[in-house]
Amino acid sequence: MKNKTSWFYRHFLDNRFAIAAFNVLLVLLVLWLFTKIGWVFTPIMHFIGIVAPPFVFAGILYYMLNPIVNWLSRHKVNRNLAIGLVFLGVLALLVLAIVKLVPPIERQVTSMVNDWPSYWNAFNQWVTELNERQDLISQADLNQLGEEIKAAVSGREGLIVTDTVTQIQNLVGVVGNVVITVGTAPIILFFMLKDGRKFPKLLLTVVPVKLRKSVGEMLHEMNEKVGSYVQGQLTVAMAVAIIFMIGYSVIGLRFALVLGLIAGPLNLIPYFGSALAMVPALIVGLMASPKMFLLVIVVFLCEWLLETQLISPFVMGSKLEMHPITIVVVLLTAGNMFGLAGVILGIPGFAVLRIIAVRLFKWYQQVSGLYAEPGESVPWPAPQPNQESVKK
Repeated sequence: MKNKTSWFYRHFLDNRFAIAAFNVLLVLLVLWLFTKIGWVFTPIMHFIGIVAPPFVFAGILYYMLNPIVNWLSRHKVNRNLAIGLVFLGVLALLVLAIVKLVPPIERQVTSMVNDWPSYWNAFNQWVTELNERQDLISQADLNQLGEEIKAAVSGREGLIVTDTVTQIQNLVGVVGNVVITVGTAPIILFFMLKDGRKFPKLLLTVVPVKLRKSVGEMLHEMNEKVGSYVQGQLTVAMAVAIIFMIGYSVIGLRFALVLGLIAGPLNLIPYFGSALAMVPALIVGLMASPKMFLLVIVVFLCEWLLETQLISPFVMGSKLEMHPITIVVVLLTAGNMFGLAGVILGIPGFAVLRIIAVRLFKWYQQVSGLYAEPGESVPWPAPQPNQESVKK
């Protein structure tokens, strides 16, 4: 057993820090190898890109409708019948919305398109008057800026046309994906509502027995966090849309229904959504009159107070337990990496990753022994046999 006391054994094989550093290097090596064979995963990512949208859409609806189905099931209603009743209720709400909301929204959109030239002329006149009153930039500098813009645009008509055709093709593809998503999501949603409770148990069957309890707790926590976030965000978004539609209608702002409906989905973007929703309303109010512009600001302040002081604390609470700076960083990172989908799904995705990371770190604390207090026993490494027992 002489090798047990060698320098290499004491500093590497029997050193927890060295073993942890070696494991980190192995993980980094595996990640580096993945970057070199990324082409292998291209078909997989393409498949995920096709399959993921209907599953994500169905998952969002699942978290909204599953509490209703569970409530009906607890009141002695067969689960399949409860799912059918919920589907009928959703269908009735959609028909009511189409009958009551689509015609006025269509009229407002048509009016907005027809009145856009007049709004644009009014905006140009306002900019011209503002330019005549300001002294910071001379007219010569403005003319030079205009010439530079013309020079940058001239000669690129063909490129502009090509880009336009490409964007139209992309739009056709997006419309096709939306149709497929909307058509297949209800089928996926039905089976999620019917068999969703069986999925964790089925997943745990492939997990080692010793880990099933902790993995089951982790899955339950992930489900609770994501479900509460989705339900809360959608509830707040619908409340914001209603508040804006009512507020804009009260002050007499044109296109109140359209602007309110725009505000609802934008509010799914934390912190930035309400500010983005305010921009088109401010433009319409400014083109109407300075008084309307101020009234739009008043409506926004009232909505902000109701949302931040009443609706969000009541609906959302502190279920995600994230610092605002963390949320902003996640939004910027996810938006830069995955676009709009990253901005909307970045927060729940980060919440899931954080739960996994916290669980792994707690496990590492237990098995590594690096965080044990003096005198506290650690499960790893196993105690070595003494010299006398080895000789026997």
